[in-house]
Amino acid sequence: MPVFKKILIANALLFITGSIYSQGQTIKDSLQLIDKLFEGITTTTPGGVVSVSRQGGILYKKAFGMADLEHNVINTTETVFEAGSVSKQFTAAAVLLLVKEGKIGLKDDIRKYFRDFPDYGYTITVEHLLHHTSGLRDWGSVAAIGGWPRGTRKYTPAHVKEIIWRQKQLNFIPGSEYSYSNSNYSMLVFLIEKVSGETLQQFTSEHIFKPFGMMHTRWRDNYNAIVPGRAIAYGKEGLVYEQNMPFENTFGHGALLTTVDDLERWNRRWTSNALGTDINKLQETKGILNNGKEISYACGVFVTTVNGIKEISHTGATAGYRALLMYYPEKEVSVIYLSNDAGAPLGKISSTVAALFIGKEPVVKKNENYVGINITKESLTGKAGLYKNIRIGAIEELAIIDDSLAFKESKVKLIPLENDRFAREGFVLQFPAGEIKPKTMLFQNPDGDTATYIRVDPFTGSEKDLNEYTGIYKSDEADVTVAIIIKEGKLNILVHPDTYIKLQPAFADAFFDDDMSFYQAVWNRKKKLIGLTVSVSRVRNLLFTKIR
Repeated sequence: MPVFKKILIANALLFITGSIYSQGQTIKDSLQLIDKLFEGITTTTPGGVVSVSRQGGILYKKAFGMADLEHNVINTTETVFEAGSVSKQFTAAAVLLLVKEGKIGLKDDIRKYFRDFPDYGYTITVEHLLHHTSGLRDWGSVAAIGGWPRGTRKYTPAHVKEIIWRQKQLNFIPGSEYSYSNSNYSMLVFLIEKVSGETLQQFTSEHIFKPFGMMHTRWRDNYNAIVPGRAIAYGKEGLVYEQNMPFENTFGHGALLTTVDDLERWNRRWTSNALGTDINKLQETKGILNNGKEISYACGVFVTTVNGIKEISHTGATAGYRALLMYYPEKEVSVIYLSNDAGAPLGKISSTVAALFIGKEPVVKKNENYVGINITKESLTGKAGLYKNIRIGAIEELAIIDDSLAFKESKVKLIPLENDRFAREGFVLQFPAGEIKPKTMLFQNPDGDTATYIRVDPFTGSEKDLNEYTGIYKSDEADVTVAIIIKEGKLNILVHPDTYIKLQPAFADAFFDDDMSFYQAVWNRKKKLIGLTVSVSRVRNLLFTKIR
């Protein structure tokens, strides 16, 4: 049986919404469905704490599993966890308090405060940082490209600043896209501390933690500090749990140490207006891109809807800690989950609990209105081929399957809406009109985001051809020098002293590694190989120059 401490306040018997009753469930049934999510947690596993409340009254609060496997300490509802990126909303709130005081402007150029910050030829504003629309590369991803992922060495704010400041390019023009990057919130910490003259710990303690009664909340600004009641974080290596702690002193983008009770106090601010209606309004105002499109990210929180009900939420993951914080202001329902297990299923937990308390999201059949047309096989054949996303380097291969154009890997067939326009399950592919063998393809996702793909040639080289990519490469931005060699007939990147990264051809002059990092060769006008660029999910086109 799971280890837990159960608190059910008497008013829980009233429960919360008619959606529970409309599904024919009793109070006991609903609570058991939440319990079922954690039935695999025992006295031999890490676990977590779940709390659900309505109008400040606790409806469900339980602790599961162990806080410390080595010393046989159980999780309780008072256990301290790290909240990962749930922490960002506190950093954002601190910035907005300074905005309210007139000390920071949302439209301010960050170079107003940091004169030595790189000039990329574009203005990066405070608002860009808050909404993840700045284009700044994620410092942790850059560090990983350099051979030192987070968790492998001690990182401090000084290291973070150094990494951010030495980047020579942005991922994109500020305001043109949304792309999650911890560098944005690290920059906001630097800004708060510069403008306020206080550390982030001092400022948030004075203006947020103490006024809200969050007596067990603080920033992990010294990982060596003793934190009474803190759960140890774990991850699985094969079938065995191992410690997976965040041994670094960076904070603001994450690193909030807290409890479910403290987060419950914080969540209530959305309807109690304890932080102020003006701050609440600013914090839940979603970002707007340069093209006028609204994104779901506001200031440290996502603002979306579930079953037609507004949801203000964020998840978090740092080392082996996981966190989930959701609030539904129209129902005054708060959902909190903190865990010390890297394998915690945040998505399943959030969807299940939301369905119980808010009701299930209606299922939309995305294909029901598609009416296909007949199209010549010649036209279909010309559209088959390999295409590269010009933004992030991802590839899509189209093939003819059973006389239909389809995604080759998934075998999902596309419905022709017009000669040059195809759709499937909310995805729309648009080719240039009249081209038998198109060179480009527009790919529209169900959320409306459109990406441009270009046709590329498959890699047809031999081992001998791979030799032209070998050599020594250096990246100032990642602060690393690597060797590209041939090992067992395959191209490998050697990061000294003994880390080998295997490269698999993606298409001509381009490669992927096992983590799907994308590498593309760079040639000069004389067709001489001068370097390669590396792209991962939060870093685009980081340059490695070939030095010999």
